[in-house]
Amino acid sequence: MKKSLSALARLSGLIFLVLVWQIFSSLNLFERTLFPSPLETLSAFINLFIRNNLAKEIAFTVQRVFSGFIAATLLGVFIGLLVGINKVLFRSFEGLIDFFRSIPVVTLYPIFIMIFGINDEAKIAMTFWATFWIITLNTIYGVRQSNETRRAVAKVYGASKTQSFKWITFYEALPLIMVGMRVAVSYALLTEIICEMFMGSNFGIGQKIYEANVRLSTPELYALVAITGVLGVLINRLFVMFERKIIPWTGEL
Repeated sequence: MKKSLSALARLSGLIFLVLVWQIFSSLNLFERTLFPSPLETLSAFINLFIRNNLAKEIAFTVQRVFSGFIAATLLGVFIGLLVGINKVLFRSFEGLIDFFRSIPVVTLYPIFIMIFGINDEAKIAMTFWATFWIITLNTIYGVRQSNETRRAVAKVYGASKTQSFKWITFYEALPLIMVGMRVAVSYALLTEIICEMFMGSNFGIGQKIYEANVRLSTPELYALVAITGVLGVLINRLFVMFERKIIPWTGEL
């Protein structure tokens, strides 16, 4: 019973949104071509999967998202740990990292086009850039905020610097690293969709959104936007499950 009520509570916001959407659509406050009804959007949603093989488009988008995200995670965590553990490196590179992090990735669009051209490499590179700085900065601050007292106690008991780093510093930094990764994976999806829309692509959700807009196929456009939102939620939920496996102790704090 409690599980049913919990599931209903989670769906209540979505139900409310659809009802408001239907009411506004029925009142004809906007042009029908600009504001389709939920039923028209649902029909377009189903057709996209049945007739247009949308699963293939989603697969290409997800592949590019995780290609950039995984590369950013591997390099970002490595550099973050290196800079975070060394005070000299931290003072030297903190401002530089903050500077690059503050540059909106879309402003670098022409540079990525000149370097990589209009292909998958450019999209993956932009996704990498958008996520790398978030993960790096979170890793650095995760290391910097680790407990010095625990490291001192470990040293008293004969732990080497490597052991202290491995079993204390790294594990204490993990929660912030995971937070950075969770934020970064959402940015990765956002960046990839934008790249597909403006760079163009043979396959991808962003490309389908662009095509639907050009054709003024509004129900399909709304359906694709909804699919993007659902994809983002699914990626986030999967990452939460992964996070609980990696750092189960955070749920108890």
